[in-house]
Amino acid sequence: MKQFLLVLTLFLSGCTTIERLAELQNPPVEKGYEQYQPERAGASFHGHVEQLARQLLNTTNHFNIGQPILVGTFLPANTLSEEKNESLSPFGIQIQESFVTFLTQAGLKVTEFKVQKQVIISDQADRFMSRDVNSLENNITADYLLVGHYVQQENELVVNARIIDLSNKTVVAAATDYIPMNAMWSHEKVKLKNEKLYRGEY
Repeated sequence: MKQFLLVLTLFLSGCTTIERLAELQNPPVEKGYEQYQPERAGASFHGHVEQLARQLLNTTNHFNIGQPILVGTFLPANTLSEEKNESLSPFGIQIQESFVTFLTQAGLKVTEFKVQKQVIISDQADRFMSRDVNSLENNITADYLLVGHYVQQENELVVNARIIDLSNKTVVAAATDYIPMNAMWSHEKVKLKNEKLYRGEY
């Protein structure tokens, strides 16, 4: 009986060793954005966008992360234009920039379409990017768009994000979340009224 137990113990030990060697020789294949685990940014504005990005990537359907994607500025849902919402422009731009960061870290192929045809060098700065369409490349290749809109509430924005397949205009991922107005100015009293942003004293 003792000999049987000894043989069984050695057999199980051998199986464990073989399994461990198999793991080392055949490591698990990474799955791109599914393995994406950035550090939590807490309650900061960037942190709220991270939650939105996680929700968006968790809902993707028929999405190829190896194909290029463009990220647009988030705009007010009622006008789809920033002209009447100048006080909210920093929010839309920062959401866009944060999404570029998170999607790149998640392994997606993000195309930066604001890169200029030529480098502009001055005494104060060296500029590689521009919002002047005449300074940009005419042909930009992309298979997906990440677009977003927001609806204002008293002290927060309801932010909607979606990924669109340009080949058929199909929404392949969508997410909605709330971002408090004071997330960007954490030390100020921030109020939104009639599409205007009012900041109080420190």
